[in-house]
Amino acid sequence: MKRTFFISGLGANERAFEKLKISKLNSVFLPWLKSEANESLESYSKRLIHEFDITQDDVLVGLSFGGIVAQQIALILGLKYVILISSFRTKEDLNKIFQFGLRNKLFRLMPSFKFPIISEAVAITLNAGSPDSKPIIKEMLDQTDMEMVKWSIQKIYELDQPIKPEIIKYNVIGTQDRIIDMWKNETTYEIEGGSHFMVYEKADEVSRILNQIISKET
Repeated sequence: MKRTFFISGLGANERAFEKLKISKLNSVFLPWLKSEANESLESYSKRLIHEFDITQDDVLVGLSFGGIVAQQIALILGLKYVILISSFRTKEDLNKIFQFGLRNKLFRLMPSFKFPIISEAVAITLNAGSPDSKPIIKEMLDQTDMEMVKWSIQKIYELDQPIKPEIIKYNVIGTQDRIIDMWKNETTYEIEGGSHFMVYEKADEVSRILNQIISKET
């Protein structure tokens, strides 16, 4: 049976998807594997493919940085399309502040341990003031491996060209995303007021769009 793999974003886990209501899906919520020293995005993606037996017949849904991993897996396996949620093609799709941080390699100054004040700032940036999503974001951040975060940001820094633009068939993006600048392709679904964490905060709208896509493709 065809499966749909959901790949969460940087600092997140499968809880980001827990409010989605998706029909006709054999859903698999991928946990992050620990990255190896100086590992390439391609090598990491191949390990995910092997670990979870992802095949050419499966569907990939990538959230934020998970969308970058989904694109790389699709390139390796020759998938026809991926579905991106609050995601991007290269660092040029990021908010100008984050582009500045990447350009000046500020991520290399990040500690390998967590500061509560950083978690609070990240939670504020990710959500749109939703009182029920902020605790979830903080819980996910508390479980985050900071070395994995630094590795992921390094991979974003290295993204100068889209991995394969034509495989990004569906782009679901929020109008109030503080991390991603609004970008569009031929099949873009805009969610009014959607934040970077709209997959949780506006789960009903995201679910409706995903179900519409799935019905079209199956």
